[in-house]
Amino acid sequence: MGDSHAISTARRALGRRLAHLRKAAGLTQHGLAALVRYARSSIASIETGRQYPERTFWNRCDTILQTGGALSAEYDRITELDLHRQRAQVRPADAAAASPAVLWEPEQCITARRSALIGTTDDDARLTHLEHEVQRAISDRERVAPSTLVARLRPLRASVDELMAAQQHPPQRARLYTAAAHLSGLFATLALDLGAFRIAHAYAAEMSDLAVAAEQPDVLAWAHATQNLIANHTSDPQKALADAAGGLRQVEESPPCIRVVISDPARHSPASAMASTSTAPPDVRSP
Repeated sequence: MGDSHAISTARRALGRRLAHLRKAAGLTQHGLAALVRYARSSIASIETGRQYPERTFWNRCDTILQTGGALSAEYDRITELDLHRQRAQVRPADAAAASPAVLWEPEQCITARRSALIGTTDDDARLTHLEHEVQRAISDRERVAPSTLVARLRPLRASVDELMAAQQHPPQRARLYTAAAHLSGLFATLALDLGAFRIAHAYAAEMSDLAVAAEQPDVLAWAHATQNLIANHTSDPQKALADAAGGLRQVEESPPCIRVVISDPARHSPASAMASTSTAPPDVRSP
């Protein structure tokens, strides 16, 4: 009885800790729910201890809230306590039936496989959410301040990291790499707007690698245009604009077309008289 009460208390404490970390990160229950693909009511129940999800949930929260694995570690500790309690309650008849000849797997191994399968199914919904948010950020590129947009995109970057560490079906993996490339491209152009040239270069290089991995020539053209603009920005503005325009032409000639996020290359250069250049609206999903 005492062990059962201690476990219930520990689960409620874990929920309260999640609520504290969520608030410290500036997220509402709705905001966290969208990132972990749970309902808002489920987040409320988890934080008050009325609901106790599987380890995959806590792992996602660790990634999004940047806890260093603290929530998952506490979940593991509570799970181990519960296993000890269950073993202590096994009756002698049950113990005799569990002879070495019956080579059953531990129950937690079966549960872990089930969680992995459910996680793969959930990835499709999370990818759709990621693609939608990246598309929305591209649409807001000219209307929202760069620093505001960076703050909005940071949780998406954490979600991408978690998905990258998981295992998806090949079509899902292609979608993930394409959306990740677009996200890195957004960060590159936002860093360029804010004068963080080394960071912009790093993001553009990452975007190029992701575009190659995803076999997306249109995104690769965007990456090249961005890299050229960053590399030449401080030394030769006219050449930077010419290189960027070359990348834009590659995109225009590639089916399907995407709009390069650097929709107004002139604003990154003293040559402000040059007209802005753009192509058709982007599609962050792989064809």
